[in-house]
Amino acid sequence: MKIPEEVKISDNGFVFNSKTGDSFSLNPFGLELIKNIQEEREFENLKSAMLEKYDVDDLTFEKDFYEFCALLKHHQIISQDNPLDFK
Repeated sequence: MKIPEEVKISDNGFVFNSKTGDSFSLNPFGLELIKNIQEEREFENLKSAMLEKYDVDDLTFEKDFYEFCALLKHHQIISQDNPLDFK
């Protein structure tokens, strides 16, 4: 997954897509996830860090992560070469 150049993310969770003109506000958890995606962190490392930091179980995290990625893709915040690849 990659975040296109036209998508800007502020440190307080404001996301702006200059291609579409859409803007979004993320909560701290969503901001941390998108920053990790931006850094192209491996999923397993990301998951381990988030499970350690937040009170969430493995299955809930995975479900929420994939739903979050689907929303990001729908709003053109991320792009994927392979739609089944969430690395």
